[in-house]
Amino acid sequence: MRSLVTAIALLLFVSDAVAAEITWMYVQHRKYETGRNLNRLAFGLIDEKGQVSADGKAVVNVQLYAPDGSAVNLLKYRFDSDEEIFGFYDSVKSGWYYSDNWQIDSWFRANIFEPLIPGQYRLKVTTVDGKVVEKNFRFKKRVELPVISSSSFKIHRDSLGNVIWKWDIPDDLGRLIFDYHTEARASIDIIKNKKNVAYFFIKIPSHLGYVFIPHQIAEKITSKGDQFGFKIQLETKDKNNRTYSDTLITRHILTMMTEKNSNTLNK
Repeated sequence: MRSLVTAIALLLFVSDAVAAEITWMYVQHRKYETGRNLNRLAFGLIDEKGQVSADGKAVVNVQLYAPDGSAVNLLKYRFDSDEEIFGFYDSVKSGWYYSDNWQIDSWFRANIFEPLIPGQYRLKVTTVDGKVVEKNFRFKKRVELPVISSSSFKIHRDSLGNVIWKWDIPDDLGRLIFDYHTEARASIDIIKNKKNVAYFFIKIPSHLGYVFIPHQIAEKITSKGDQFGFKIQLETKDKNNRTYSDTLITRHILTMMTEKNSNTLNK
């Protein structure tokens, strides 16, 4: 749901004459390790000054239109926001890259009642000042992606304090990557006093099967919370389809662990 496009958009100059802008959008089918399936609309919004809309109070109406022009029935929706830090793996240079500072990000989300149909969806957002912004998204097709299981997670710290997180790649993923462009996102929900307060993620090739988190980034993560939820998303690069592992919750991100006992973390 979060996108690096948001970070880029915040760096752009937006004059007072420009209305709010939808920075990113997707209409997506999701599948979870629990077996749950749903369809979702999500998007990011900046105001006329180029600032992130953090609470949704500036929005009075959100409407999505299907490819046939009919209004889509959106179930209960809401805005949310948090602090996040992110990274990516450069497969050409075989390098890990991370942002140095936390940023505020926000997003709108709503489940879609009816099945998704191929074609172009149109999003229309009305703000309190009566301005209307629109954005289109093309849903191509539903793809049955595998789910990466949280039961295969192995997390440990090396002698330098770097965190190594590994998981098993589903057997059928190899076949799928020849037919579809896919990628994965390894993420950590950062929890403080039983409330999600921040978020870490890194984009990686879907077949990589592990993440390297340098000690300085791990320390930034632990400084924000007292519990940490590890999970893996697998998605098609067109954002049409995504799967989620269950979340492995632990207090031990910087505790020295071995490959042998790392799966005994509290869930």
